[in-house]
Amino acid sequence: MPFNPGNRSRCRSLGPAAPARLRRTGFAACPRGLAAVLSGLLLWTLGPGCGGGPRQAGPRGIHYTAVAEGEVWFRHSSIQIRFDRELYCSVFYRQDGRLLALSHNPPDPTLARPSHFIAVEGQEVLDFYVDYRNIGLSEVRGRFGPGKRLKITGLGETEENILIEKTMVVELYEAYPDIAMVWAIYRNPDPERPIRITRITNQFFRMDASLTDSRAPRHGLQCFHYDQLVHGESTRPLLDLDFARTVTAAAPGFARVAFWNSVMGMTVASRPPEEGTLTIPLGTARDRRVEVSFRYDLDRILEPEEELVCPKGFVMVYTGDNDSGLAREKAMTGGEIGPGN
Repeated sequence: MPFNPGNRSRCRSLGPAAPARLRRTGFAACPRGLAAVLSGLLLWTLGPGCGGGPRQAGPRGIHYTAVAEGEVWFRHSSIQIRFDRELYCSVFYRQDGRLLALSHNPPDPTLARPSHFIAVEGQEVLDFYVDYRNIGLSEVRGRFGPGKRLKITGLGETEENILIEKTMVVELYEAYPDIAMVWAIYRNPDPERPIRITRITNQFFRMDASLTDSRAPRHGLQCFHYDQLVHGESTRPLLDLDFARTVTAAAPGFARVAFWNSVMGMTVASRPPEEGTLTIPLGTARDRRVEVSFRYDLDRILEPEEELVCPKGFVMVYTGDNDSGLAREKAMTGGEIGPGN
């Protein structure tokens, strides 16, 4: 199994976020070891080639893998995306046969967040339990050329027992092995009751410089935040422990935040919503890791069976600084970039 820095290895207790159908089966309360066995058996029943093996068109190129403990990987030659059984996302950079990462999902449930989540009536819904029978891989061809699209669906629940369906969509393109397009789709599966969505959060990541450089402090990263290079007053050019900054984005192009150190860089980006104001908070958390997200408040009633498609974003990994990432982004988008450059 590949090296997994930042893996959320905690055993989550059965709580109100676990959908009722999972509470009835007891699956959501299972210890990780037992859950691994059960999910492995489930994958085995889905058909030939399952049970933890790779599903791919050929021995090379873009493919996904569902491993026994519930992790789902979507792999290209450089960028690799991993989802755990609750749809928490990690991003890796394959370089010289090694998997590198700047993003970290901690075992502390008060700090861990998935990359995409929503608030219903002001209450965050974080955990969406993967439906392994509803994972789909398809061919895509568009402005970025040929590629593959992975769709993973999970079910979550509020404290008021309101079910919500989330589908994570990831696209990888043959010509861009270091970039993944990512977005979320939320659906109200209730046949009768509407739900009220009050906030969308996209591209939430917790960055940790020590994952690639053991001598560096966790917050010891250089950063480009939306429209400028940012740093601590006494730790230039790095961020410091009390760093905090929030900006709003209104431009039609991608709004982005880039992090890098001497080993690798990672850029996360999102388009602003058609309605509402996108805010991009950035700051050092209490465990000294750096948190970033793209979020907007709204008041949207989702009728029964109705879907809400969130703005698209991308994640990119590379060697070098923000200029390296920006040059790669320009190559992919044909010069269509966010503000500041």
